[in-house]
Amino acid sequence: MPTDIKFYQPFGGEKVVFEKEEVTEMKKFGEPGLTLMGFKPRSRVKKHCYIKPSNFIFPDESVVKGSSSLFKVLLDRCLARDIVAICRYIARQNAQPFFVALVPQAENLGENNLQVESPGFHVVFLPFAEDFRTLHFEESTKANTEQIDKAKDIIKKLTFKYQPDSFENPVLQKHYRYLEAIALEHDEVEQVTDLTEPDIERISRRAGSLLEEFKELVYSDGYDPEQKPGAKRKAASNAPSAKRPRSSSEDVDVEAEARKGNLKKVTVPVLKAYLKGVGVSAGGKKQDLIDAVNEHLGF
Repeated sequence: MPTDIKFYQPFGGEKVVFEKEEVTEMKKFGEPGLTLMGFKPRSRVKKHCYIKPSNFIFPDESVVKGSSSLFKVLLDRCLARDIVAICRYIARQNAQPFFVALVPQAENLGENNLQVESPGFHVVFLPFAEDFRTLHFEESTKANTEQIDKAKDIIKKLTFKYQPDSFENPVLQKHYRYLEAIALEHDEVEQVTDLTEPDIERISRRAGSLLEEFKELVYSDGYDPEQKPGAKRKAASNAPSAKRPRSSSEDVDVEAEARKGNLKKVTVPVLKAYLKGVGVSAGGKKQDLIDAVNEHLGF
């Protein structure tokens, strides 16, 4: 039964047992609501302290009678003094408490005296000390003025007026083509033109020369964007390596290993390469490859 279940926490070599009610009580930090802690200048609420989307609160006479009067006084004084209220906020039962800043917002009326922004407080969640961390940024080479100006020229040349209705979703269009082919019993599916892919020819016509000039300014001589970067070479060391590199098919004599009965020590890629070299097609698990080698050699 649930009443027979006990909870415990190991501590000091012993099991400290708790009742279910005690566990529930430990997770409880207080009753839901806002507890006023004090006031701070509005300038103390920094943008970099953002941790989650804020809430917006306003009075509700049906829940708390007289809340509108208190709310209006607090909002007017916070706006007049340009301050925020710092509160302890618990959203619901057994929820984690947060420190929040109540940032006041005045009512804003637009054309025809219509309300654009409601009067109320933005509940901005504040970080705890553990939420701050030190980031270390590596210094990188910065672009010079000539490179920046050339990049601006390229952007101007390639800027166009974007209209969403000019670009169809290629995934949906491909799906529709397949449905159409099935419904009309076509043998082939009509190809879909992906309008989201860059138009290389048009880009070259409009900014080809500028792009080449930008490459000369930024990249070193002989730079090839299609060339894959080479593997990093490790520094030479006299110390023995902790791991030996795997042998390739050229380093392993598969036939000699088969005579010794050591094929299980040979890796799968080596076995496959050997079988491919002698014209034997084989696949599957490693044991299947070993059997194929032994059968080919007559062992």
